[in-house]
Amino acid sequence: MTDTINRIIKYLRSRNLVPILVIYFSVGVAGMVVPVTRNLFQSLTPFSLLASLGLLLIHHGRFTRRFWIGAFIIFVAGIAVEAVGVTTGILFGEYSYGDTLGPQVFHTPLMIGVNWLLLVYCSLSITDRYIDTPYFRAVTAAALMVVYDFALEPAAIRLDMWSWAGGAVPLQNYLAWFIIAFLLNSLAGRLGIFDRENKLAMPLFFIQMGFFIVLDLWIVIVALWDFS
Repeated sequence: MTDTINRIIKYLRSRNLVPILVIYFSVGVAGMVVPVTRNLFQSLTPFSLLASLGLLLIHHGRFTRRFWIGAFIIFVAGIAVEAVGVTTGILFGEYSYGDTLGPQVFHTPLMIGVNWLLLVYCSLSITDRYIDTPYFRAVTAAALMVVYDFALEPAAIRLDMWSWAGGAVPLQNYLAWFIIAFLLNSLAGRLGIFDRENKLAMPLFFIQMGFFIVLDLWIVIVALWDFS
């Protein structure tokens, strides 16, 4: 069993998965846009998050106890800040989660922790290629995550991942995202929760962001069509 798993991991590491990711998320866009298949593809969102994280970790260089402890801390911290946020409305504003992201604890999907870990890993791996200073690396990684969140919000609302009181995303959300992302990126940087040599980190980050941008454009087109 172990030998089989190792062969699979070795095979995946040796392949260029970028075209496959592009095709996968392109099919995802089509599935989300078509009303007949939308519910099915929404239900696959947790699987897509877990699969993305799994492929990312397969391309990670060296696993240590420090890495796994750090990854667990980021995962739990991501759930914790979102649980506080959704319960109190203090951090991000008033919002609530839908059913798309799967099982919840304290009104917060477990997949939110996966998403925070995925984004922190990718953003740090990207910025570490160009920035050596830990502080500026964390700032830039946090800024990348805010840009990602800006692209994510309209699609997430439309696909029942979460919804905001009043229907509009408050500026407070992006400010809180930046601060929390900076803190988690700083912590992850100290613990080594990234790998600049991970060849999937950058394409995965931008392919996913592109996926949400395309869905955002679809939302705008539908709104304009309905308005006319």
